[in-house]
Order: sequence, then C-alpha cells, then structure tokens
Amino acid sequence: MSRLLVNIFMMLLPRLLPQIIRYLLLIWRLTFDRRVSIFLRALVPLALVYLILPWGLIPDRTPILGYVDDLIIIGLAVLLLIKLSPLAIVNEHLGIKPESNRPEDKDPSQVVDGKARFIDDE
Repeated sequence: MSRLLVNIFMMLLPRLLPQIIRYLLLIWRLTFDRRVSIFLRALVPLALVYLILPWGLIPDRTPILGYVDDLIIIGLAVLLLIKLSPLAIVNEHLGIKPESNRPEDKDPSQVVDGKARFIDDE
C-alpha cells in the first residue's frame, strides 16, 4: 500500500512542484512586501516560531495529533496571508496583469478611430 502511494506521489510531483514553488515564492514576497499590513506579514513567521517551539495545543509526543495542530496553524497563517492581502498586490506577485477598463481592449470592433481638432470661435 505504501509503495503505491509513493509511486502516485512520484507521478504527481512534476505537476505539483511548479505550483508549490510558485506559492512559496508568493508567500515569501507577501511577507516582505511593505504594502501588506504588518499584522498579515507577521502571521507566517509567528506560525513558524510556533512550529519550532516544543509546546503547542497538543504535545508533539502524541503520535499523529501532535503534528496536526502545527500543520493547521501553518495552513491558516498562509491562507490568511494570501486571502486578506490586497488582490492587486497578490496578482502582481503572481504575474497576473490587471484587467483593463478601456473599451478598445474589451471589444476592438466597436471602437471608431478618429481625429479631433479644436476650432476657435473668435
């Protein structure tokens, strides 16, 4: 059974690795971007400190449950950082260009090109 899981993981790794690296870079950039609130930027480092410290909500000596609370804290910190950061900043770090409101970008066939000149009434 574990051999099957390892094989499935190795098959999915080339597909998942670029996305994982992309989101790790996003987390890194958002953590050090001064346009994001200091409280949001502090979430991931504080979660990492919680992971390193020996005490927790559930002691790490318990076989599985001790590490689950650490994963939940890290996951919540990352989720809050990404979801509560301004969308424009997140899109900028992900490389997504902002959508244009110009009519010629939305439907170029509906735009008429022309020239204008001012006529003086004097």
